[in-house]
Amino acid sequence: MDVFRAMVTFVRVVEAGSLSAAARDLNVSQPAISQQITALEQHLRVRLISRTTRQMALTEAGSLYYRKARAIIEAVAEAGEVAAGHSATLTGALRIQAPIGVGQSYIADVVVAFQQQHPQVIIDLVLDDRFVDLNAQAVDVAIRFGKLASSSLVARRLGTLRRIVVASPKYVAAHGSPEDELSLGTHSQVRFNAAPEGDAMPLIGPSGPITVPVRTAFMANNAFTLTKALVAGIGIGGAQLPLINDALKKGQLVRVMSSFAYAPLEVHAVYPSGRFIPAKVSAFVAFLEDHTTGIW
Repeated sequence: MDVFRAMVTFVRVVEAGSLSAAARDLNVSQPAISQQITALEQHLRVRLISRTTRQMALTEAGSLYYRKARAIIEAVAEAGEVAAGHSATLTGALRIQAPIGVGQSYIADVVVAFQQQHPQVIIDLVLDDRFVDLNAQAVDVAIRFGKLASSSLVARRLGTLRRIVVASPKYVAAHGSPEDELSLGTHSQVRFNAAPEGDAMPLIGPSGPITVPVRTAFMANNAFTLTKALVAGIGIGGAQLPLINDALKKGQLVRVMSSFAYAPLEVHAVYPSGRFIPAKVSAFVAFLEDHTTGIW
């Protein structure tokens, strides 16, 4: 049997969390994945994964083998890059995750430009507003907003994302423009359905942070849909400035409560830490940093 290939499959199963997820990532069938794991266990004469119909868990031996196997795979990749030299053509798969709004509006163009410069790199761009586990989803680089939790990830700061309060001229004509927290409380809100504050707007004003209760009129999990709702005059809402610049220029949206804004969000590119960072990851993060200047 090909022990190294089986080792790579085992590590992907562990990091993906299931045989089916690993099969999708490796573009093979689930039975093929299962056969490789079984063959590896028979070769090693030890059970690595305890499998039931509902869940999968590493055995003690499996946990030890995973740590050693992952280090071996990284060392093999590092040896290949060292042998090829730093000036070698970048190759291999590069999986990138970004929030949908900024990802579709800006990051996609950067990713396309990077692939055009490095045509041997296979790009897999995943646009998702959810927080993803980079190891579990086999993500090489992710774009994240806001404060970063302490983790094993390496972070490269890209900028600061501004968020302002906006409404359509149609809405303002019908309902007026709030100028303070008291008048804001009488208005309808357009917001993300996963906003932790719920029916409230957390803002920073002249006197500091405030949280204003408002009535939610429209929710969605997509920034473009929320912008359409705001332009249609459904309510007032916070919006990421890069995503509404065109609507502001065209007069489809106007800023309200100009003395107030949402807290700005730090924007980072993050990637798994380790003794070895693949050249394609380092190159893409540097490219991303250079080509996102001015977006935020």
